[in-house]
Amino acid sequence: MDFRLRHFAASYANRNSPLSADVYAFLGNSAWWIFDVGASDGAKNFIENLDENFCGIKLQKNIIISHFHQDHCANLPRLHYDNLFVSKETWKHFHLGTSIEASVEFDDGEKIRILPIPSSHAKGSLLLCIGRNAFLGDATYPAVGHGTPDRYNVQLLEAQIRFLNALDVDFFWMSHKRFVPREKNSVLQFLESVYATRQPNENWIAVNSDR
Repeated sequence: MDFRLRHFAASYANRNSPLSADVYAFLGNSAWWIFDVGASDGAKNFIENLDENFCGIKLQKNIIISHFHQDHCANLPRLHYDNLFVSKETWKHFHLGTSIEASVEFDDGEKIRILPIPSSHAKGSLLLCIGRNAFLGDATYPAVGHGTPDRYNVQLLEAQIRFLNALDVDFFWMSHKRFVPREKNSVLQFLESVYATRQPNENWIAVNSDR
């Protein structure tokens, strides 16, 4: 799959550009499958020029938004696309696209699935599975504390661990973590180690995030 996968790297906020998440684009037989659209001009230009730069013919663009945070979706109103898939929560912010509330599957040279995933980081997160790879966005990260410790919700973390354990893939691709897939087991081991620190009668687990 890797030779059909294109990537535009995440970037931190600076004087000239906002925080912008990783953008992944998979070249299927009939369409580009684009996971998140970022917030920077560079991310927008990358998506707009996929056909010209990587395949030489005009293909459909199918966009999947992982969640509603601006670094993942701010470019959406500036882009032309054919299909848009969002969670129910993200739909509330844009009133655009097809709302995904259960797993949907496509065949475009690889088996492609879009699924809701339990997440402490953002309500209404989606992941994209292509073959043996799952693109997670920020779903496995904690809720950002904004001046207080980042934290995981105990119930959501437990549900997420169960969900990911059952997912039939080998690799996880996580936003803001460079263009490097993580082995499924290593990510699960980390999440399970966090869950093991939960305290009785506490709904949250505070963590020091290194994102």
